[in-house]
Amino acid sequence: MARICLLTPGQPSVDPRLVKEADALHEAGHEVRVVCSHMIPWADAADRELLQTRSWTCTYVGGVFNGRTAEYWQTRLRYGLARRLPLAWPLSDRLRRYAVCRVLPELAGVAMRTKADLYIAHYTGGLVAAADAARANRALFGFDAEDFESGSYPLAAGPSQMDRLVERFERRYLPCCSYVTAASPGIAEAYNARYGIPLPTTILNVFPLAERPRELLAVPPDGPLRLYWFSQTIGLGRGLEDVIQAMGLLKGCEIELHVRGRWTPGDDTLLFALAASSGVGPRQVVAHEPGAPDQMARLAAECDVGLAVEQPVSQNRQICLTNKIFTYLLAGNAVIATATRGQRLIMETIGDAGFSYEPGDVNALAIGLRHWYENRNILQHARQESWDWGTRRFNWDLEKKKLVQQVEAILHDRR
Repeated sequence: MARICLLTPGQPSVDPRLVKEADALHEAGHEVRVVCSHMIPWADAADRELLQTRSWTCTYVGGVFNGRTAEYWQTRLRYGLARRLPLAWPLSDRLRRYAVCRVLPELAGVAMRTKADLYIAHYTGGLVAAADAARANRALFGFDAEDFESGSYPLAAGPSQMDRLVERFERRYLPCCSYVTAASPGIAEAYNARYGIPLPTTILNVFPLAERPRELLAVPPDGPLRLYWFSQTIGLGRGLEDVIQAMGLLKGCEIELHVRGRWTPGDDTLLFALAASSGVGPRQVVAHEPGAPDQMARLAAECDVGLAVEQPVSQNRQICLTNKIFTYLLAGNAVIATATRGQRLIMETIGDAGFSYEPGDVNALAIGLRHWYENRNILQHARQESWDWGTRRFNWDLEKKKLVQQVEAILHDRR
């Protein structure tokens, strides 16, 4: 048994990938501790509910917004000031650390006091803290790349000072990692190409079979075709505009768009205005509150079709594989995805379980929707194919074995 510490500047309920990692390593017999911080006030209740069902421990740093603690506001002030002084970053490593993550010093401090054999980092703040802790305790550290962070800037704008700062820390610490994993093949290739590190192992962002419904639901022979999309935040620029406009082209078809998450302020008004101008009635767009991470597949299963309509606005969005597609496969939803580089291969793999279209091609999207609306037997076949792929290939029960093997291999080599 090894002592393993996972580090993230986020919090568990909004990072299901970290939770799955902690679960898998704990189940494999290791002593697991997570060090994180409060980021989103509404997620605190979800964290408490989640952690009541876990045997690994979790420590928060950096204060609590809801508690109005001085530490929270001090770290927030420090972070805000540091980010406004990019011209001074070359002069001070401490200032750079303050700028890259609100709680980096606190995260590193607790990590260094936590004796572990391996520190696993998420995001750049976690990477720097893990390197500090590993050096202090003569231990190993690894990195799990959920996104290609240094490639997350809008392509039209180019990299900002913060993007360059993230790249600076990645370039400094990634070559020192004992291993790196990535959430998609494209992200793995991007890190390999940019930093010359060994090609990271791809660990797909799939989910446990225990989180799916007991059985695949049947498509109703008539009634509305129910589309589903979810995220932490609902807003523009996420592909929902494509869906709204395609729905507007399908006169006479009863189609509903269900979205789950919290609205970006003002975007609900803009999206409903687009719906009205496209001829989509207000009752056709249904918003739902965020759900618990371990309920997402069951919630998705209440609809017929899952939407993964990523837009190629950044390199990261072009190559990522978000958790949406894998949630839909577990739930047994037929899948619609944009044909980004990251999603094209998985859509080719699952075949009849879904279809893809080029971002912005609302006519192609509308044709696909009409085909399923008018042929419910074909839609049911797509859902069965999706369910089968979730059963035999794309689930955490299988994928977690790669993570455990990766971790135990480097621990064994060290011993």
